[in-house]
Amino acid sequence: MFWPLYRCTFSQSTKLWCVLGCVVVGLLFQARQGRADEAAGDPASPQGPEIYGAIYLLGSLAKNRNLNVGGEELPSTSVHDGAGGGFRAGVFPASTGYVLGIQAESFGLGHEVAAPTSVGSSGIQSARGTLLAWTTMVSFIIQYPGKWLKPYVGIGAGWSSSYMIDTHMTKGTTTQTGTLLDTSLALQSVAGVRTYVTERGFVFGEYKYFATRYHWSGSLDPSLDLRTHIVALGIGLTF
Repeated sequence: MFWPLYRCTFSQSTKLWCVLGCVVVGLLFQARQGRADEAAGDPASPQGPEIYGAIYLLGSLAKNRNLNVGGEELPSTSVHDGAGGGFRAGVFPASTGYVLGIQAESFGLGHEVAAPTSVGSSGIQSARGTLLAWTTMVSFIIQYPGKWLKPYVGIGAGWSSSYMIDTHMTKGTTTQTGTLLDTSLALQSVAGVRTYVTERGFVFGEYKYFATRYHWSGSLDPSLDLRTHIVALGIGLTF
């Protein structure tokens, strides 16, 4: 089962979508007006899509959420901060005024996970392991199409493949060890800014909230509801 990123009432959700809708309409109108002015000044100017690619490093500040082992949460589970990196490519069609676009990316991250020894319904229990995840996401992006600064926001979905290595989990007389594998649905929301340092080259900074639930197989049927704040810094080129 996967829990959504946000738990909003109908009224709150309606207000949020109204605000986002107004922002999109305003940006589209402003961008189209700007493109119309450019075309009027230079009728022969090309109007191709804006295509970009980038690489980046990231830091992952995970929220501590308890491992579930054998149908019972292990108290005081720690998901330590981690790091990783990734790459991405995106396109903003001219028909949207370069405001609405789509982006595909893949990134990897790692976290140490540990639950201290405690007493549960089946006796002594504990867990530890190293979580490595490789995630592929597709996001819809809204940007302000400035010349040198391009702030943006977006939402995305995809799949996250997890590998829990060096695993050692104990619950009563049952122990599970080795490497655990799982692929799960993932969601993210992003906000950032691209800053152009040359006509084509840019640097960017980004914040994203990432959410997924890993559910591994095995004698203890372990699972982890991962929520993390990710900060990314990278470089890229527009084509």
